[in-house]
Amino acid sequence: MLELKPFAETDFTKLFKVESQVYVTSPDEVILEYFLLGPTRHLHFPPQHEDADGEVLRRDELWKTTCLEAFFSFDQSADSPYLEVNCSPNGDWNAYSFTSYRQGMKSDGTASVNLIHRSLESDQAIFRVKIQSPALRQFKKLGITAVIEFSDGSKSYFALSHPAAQADFHNKAAFSYSL
Repeated sequence: MLELKPFAETDFTKLFKVESQVYVTSPDEVILEYFLLGPTRHLHFPPQHEDADGEVLRRDELWKTTCLEAFFSFDQSADSPYLEVNCSPNGDWNAYSFTSYRQGMKSDGTASVNLIHRSLESDQAIFRVKIQSPALRQFKKLGITAVIEFSDGSKSYFALSHPAAQADFHNKAAFSYSL
């Protein structure tokens, strides 16, 4: 189990442990599990948004509230391309490719993201996210992150590590998990 650490400790982050598990199920598919362990009454989750066909939507700006994220890269060089994946606890998602650190951002048309399991109990929330993309065959490094919004509207930024003075999920020094 991988522990995600909050960028800054707050009264709310003291109540929670955020963990993740990685399953590489094929060269172009990864399943990530996110475990939010603590009193879930203090968590804010976005409402369910489904279109007329019952399908979840591809949306921008999911990071503005609770969002489960992953960053895939060839290496930890700031100059190399990478893929950002966002998944809302309501199933909405998006994927963006970058040419280098925060540069050349565009919607990635090759990726698909599915929330394949959601379990919400009083003392834990568990989400399983399936990520598929042919680009995953080339990527060797992974950063696992989460934006967690609490019931008072405050947000905390969880990651495997926070190598800079500011919370920055795009900082490849934090892409510390090897695929």
